[in-house]
Amino acid sequence: MVGSIMIRNAKIWIGDGFTEANILVEDGVIAGISKKQFKDVDMILDAYGQPVIPGGIDIHAHVYDPEYTINEDWESGTLAAAFGSITTVYDMPLRVNVDNPKILKEKIEAGKKNAYINFGIHAGFMTENNYNMIPKLAEKGVKGFKVFTCRPFMASDKALVRILELVRDVDGVVLAHSEDDALIDYGESKHKDLDDIVAYHMSRSDNAEAAAIMRLGYYARETKGPLHICHISSKEGVDAVRYLRSRGVKLTVEVCPHHLHFTRDDSAKYGPYLKLAPTLKTAEDREALWHALADGTIDAYVSDNAPAPRIDKEKNVWRAWGGIPTLEIMGPYLYTYGVLKGRISFGRFVEVFSTNPAKIMGIYPRKGALAVGADADLVVLETRVAKKISASEHHHKVNWTPWEKMELYGYPLHLLVNGEVVIKERNLVANKGLGKYIDKRYARS
Repeated sequence: MVGSIMIRNAKIWIGDGFTEANILVEDGVIAGISKKQFKDVDMILDAYGQPVIPGGIDIHAHVYDPEYTINEDWESGTLAAAFGSITTVYDMPLRVNVDNPKILKEKIEAGKKNAYINFGIHAGFMTENNYNMIPKLAEKGVKGFKVFTCRPFMASDKALVRILELVRDVDGVVLAHSEDDALIDYGESKHKDLDDIVAYHMSRSDNAEAAAIMRLGYYARETKGPLHICHISSKEGVDAVRYLRSRGVKLTVEVCPHHLHFTRDDSAKYGPYLKLAPTLKTAEDREALWHALADGTIDAYVSDNAPAPRIDKEKNVWRAWGGIPTLEIMGPYLYTYGVLKGRISFGRFVEVFSTNPAKIMGIYPRKGALAVGADADLVVLETRVAKKISASEHHHKVNWTPWEKMELYGYPLHLLVNGEVVIKERNLVANKGLGKYIDKRYARS
């Protein structure tokens, strides 16, 4: 570890605008912020008048499943995340249940050896068969517990109520994939005879999402359970969240770049490569998501990264893998299509990309803050030159991307994790194994 680092000629967002400052990093934390230059430092990184932000925190990414390392792993996923301006990523279960201390330990040890950035691990999929493990997993530092209201990992209604209670009592958060299974059945009955990506997206409707959100919301209201709605995708879903909050329900909500960008009509160009769930909706839904992100209805911006090899995507749409690579475009996409297009302010960009995710996971202000005493997880954004996305150059394991040829600003010029320089002048300069495991006790340690 370098003893001390100064990031000079930086722009920092304070209140409603930028101010010029220099940042001092010592022993892995932010030790000073001043308009004056710091002396006698071991390293100087020049920001060239570019913005510096607390590193992105992605609280929903499928990175490491021991049975699906051909899709993604700690090395590829965290490297892609770093180049997407992310300094902490939370791994979500993919197919293998994370519902006991043994599998949790296996994932932690693999992450410590191979991750380039900080990482946390969510448990799941919690159902009536394993919710008794929630207290034991919480003792090991787990904060997030994933549930499904629909196939393929559906929890019963009685189990959902009990899970909300148990997670409440261990100071955790329930992360919910919210689609109504009966309405999915109904939608598929109308569309399943068509091998067509648009038909697939129409089979899982906005009503299916809103119905599940409303049901979960009232369960949370009754139990006072900590509810987080994953990957919201529709105007109906947003309206359901607003209604629940008007009734006093405390819940948080996340959105993904693919739901902010693509519509189900766009998907015809990509076929099963753009299969994912929740499904893509209409242009009206997309605009509703952007407005909800800007006005505070949506709290966090996440990747739901879930790539797979071509062989698993090039199938009948109903059998094809659902999920796409997103980690490497995260910060740049939101900066380019949010800030530069005037959909959100720069301050809101930092809130949903870093600050709010840290608060949801209970690690703020050690992480998610650009302040003296906070961890030096910092990104100097390259806002002057766009980078064209190419699967031939990205760091994901898969050799395809639906973001091909998109030009984005906001990639990391420099990126620090716990005060260590990982990216310098746009180039990787660190080795894997640098990231720390972040558990629910981290902010108090």
